[in-house]
Amino acid sequence: MANATLGLLPRSARARFGDANYLGRFVKLASWSMIAFALEKGAQTITILFLARVLGAMEYGRLTLAQGMVNSAQLFVVLGAGTILARYIPAMLDVSVKRAIEIVNLCFVLIFGTASLLLVIGITESSAIAVSILDLPAGSSLPYWVMAWIILTALNGLLLTIMLSFEKGHVTGIVSLAVAISTIAIVPLSAAKWGLHGAIITFTLTSLLRTILFVEFYFKLLRSHSVSAWIAPSRGDLPLLFSFGLPVFLSSAIWAPTMWLAQLILKEYSPDGLISVGLFGFCNNILGLVILISSITNRAALPIMSSLKTQGNRGAERRFIIPVITIQIAASLLIAAPVVIFSSTVLSIMGGEFVGGEAVLIVMAAAGIVISGQQPLINMLLVNDMALTNLMGMAIWAVILLGLTTIFVHMGALGVAYAVLASAIVKGIFVMVTTITPRAAAL
Repeated sequence: MANATLGLLPRSARARFGDANYLGRFVKLASWSMIAFALEKGAQTITILFLARVLGAMEYGRLTLAQGMVNSAQLFVVLGAGTILARYIPAMLDVSVKRAIEIVNLCFVLIFGTASLLLVIGITESSAIAVSILDLPAGSSLPYWVMAWIILTALNGLLLTIMLSFEKGHVTGIVSLAVAISTIAIVPLSAAKWGLHGAIITFTLTSLLRTILFVEFYFKLLRSHSVSAWIAPSRGDLPLLFSFGLPVFLSSAIWAPTMWLAQLILKEYSPDGLISVGLFGFCNNILGLVILISSITNRAALPIMSSLKTQGNRGAERRFIIPVITIQIAASLLIAAPVVIFSSTVLSIMGGEFVGGEAVLIVMAAAGIVISGQQPLINMLLVNDMALTNLMGMAIWAVILLGLTTIFVHMGALGVAYAVLASAIVKGIFVMVTTITPRAAAL
């Protein structure tokens, strides 16, 4: 597949990537990632459409807050370990597979500790989570399921990164197929029968299935290299957790909690409360579809860019990301166009509480186009050890998003959508400027 795709490129473009054929590796890895993400997003889209219709805007708003909590809290479990693996596994593999597993196990030890701490906090504060965040009775069991969902999501993200870093993209396709089938089969049925509880519990169970499959493939990978899974982590790698992992974690930890806080502000201060959260949450999921190709190619691109950096191929990563950015922006436009054209139809299918939200959906689709194409530039900052610069950009984005949300919250979901678009534009400008500075260019 990769060779056929490369054959369509001009000879000059193929020559840019040299004998190492980095673009070919990227296309192969991105193709499998695309299959995996297409399966997941397809299943997620079908499920979301059904849940929004069955649960209604208010209950769907609670589900949105639960998903936001999962996306936010799992970052505090991982603490940047996923990006550490994507950045350094390719470099460690140049030494040996055993060396790569040492840093993998260091990251596993890290998330074991953070997951244990999260469980203690979740158990002791379950009543507060139920009442203050989800507007449920204090004795609800859902906070416990959400805690399990968080930990499984964090673990799955780490295992996915490992497979991509070892360039085992086909594994992600197989796992995603199984999970997609399970999600479509059981989540809608459970939601129809047990409402919000059924949806959250079955989302957790599908995450557990993903973990089981990934773990099986991980041990199979180790057996193929005759390497034990129980290699002790190297103490010499500990500084990576602070010099690289901490800034990356802080950058990652800003996105989901900021979006979640914006939704909480919307819940508390907008005229329609949870109904506005439900509308915004649905449109935010559509934004995820607009940046689908961007998400796929970014996961595949980072290990390749790390290889270019490790082998001292100065400047090659700049040439490498040009076609990646072009693909991402073009794909986001193709996805966003029908969303905008048929926005009224899409929202009317969801039910009466969603009707009239066309402007929200259109603005969020525009924000998705702006966001697409930014991550390859951020990857360039990361592989050139400029994680602090990326952290600064994320901090600026968060301040603008929350500030504008507070100002425009009286407009409901549309006010938050405007805040998302404006903050994405500012962050895009910041990333573009920082990647062409003299220091970044020299690296």
